[in-house]
Amino acid sequence: MLDAGLALSRALNVIERQTKNKAMKDVLSSLQKTISGGKTLSQSMNMFPKVFSQLFISMVAAGEQSGNIAGALKIIANQMEKSYALQRRIRGAMMYPAIILIIMILISILMLTYIVPTLMKTFADLKITLPLTTRSVIFVSDLVINHGLLVLAGVIIIVGGFMAWSKKESGKKIIHYAILKIPIIGDIIKEVNSARTARTLSSLLTSGVDVVQSLKITRDVMQNVHYKAILEKTSAAVEKGDVISKVFSESTKFYPIFLGEMISVGEETGKIGEMLMGVAVYYEDDVEQRTKDMSTVIEPFLMVIIGAAVGFFALA
Repeated sequence: MLDAGLALSRALNVIERQTKNKAMKDVLSSLQKTISGGKTLSQSMNMFPKVFSQLFISMVAAGEQSGNIAGALKIIANQMEKSYALQRRIRGAMMYPAIILIIMILISILMLTYIVPTLMKTFADLKITLPLTTRSVIFVSDLVINHGLLVLAGVIIIVGGFMAWSKKESGKKIIHYAILKIPIIGDIIKEVNSARTARTLSSLLTSGVDVVQSLKITRDVMQNVHYKAILEKTSAAVEKGDVISKVFSESTKFYPIFLGEMISVGEETGKIGEMLMGVAVYYEDDVEQRTKDMSTVIEPFLMVIIGAAVGFFALA
């Protein structure tokens, strides 16, 4: 709409009228009022940090300074679209194994609750020492039937405790590092973080945001604490006069060598934004292909797990 020549307040009014979400309508209405009062779009957005991320606000501010808000908004839209698509691919790849495991757990509970108690009467009439596998299944079945509430309470306490610990800094460090070490998934997560870092940095630098501020905003975008720490270290190094590529080249446990080298080339040629965008596209394409192949790779492992579970129960 800005490209078409509409005034900013009118463009916001059009978006407000076609928005069905009431909360978003209120936000857009407030933006129009503050802009009419003399504030810039980025200053107005700053009043709603839960709606507009720091990345969004900083890029809009850079667009205002350069006189090209429309261009900045296009970059933001592309950035958000790519980021969402990346998350959706990862979720889609994890959906299949998650559904299989949930169904396995539900079937196990049903078997322990309804089938095993029927067989227990037969075993009791035999009056013989049962095998360890049979006794273990009977024990678990008895626990679920007679002490179901205690088992449920125990599960809730364990899960709740784990969730509380995972939110602490010490818990985040261990969990986030462990995730990166999971076979197949760990490599994909590393590439996702590399793509997100490259695309976010590229978008910010291309929009005219200064390097240190770009690194700090990129740090806030990242979810893994180890990647946050690397970007924090990089921004501190740049403030002291070092190049961006230095810390990235030293952090090969988390970022691939390729990223550090491409940043270095970008610094030498003065095209760091373009280089980073190329890296982002490369890793996004690779993640897309890996997630497509993931189901094919995981399926045999799931079959082994299901076979082992069924085999154990049959043996018992």
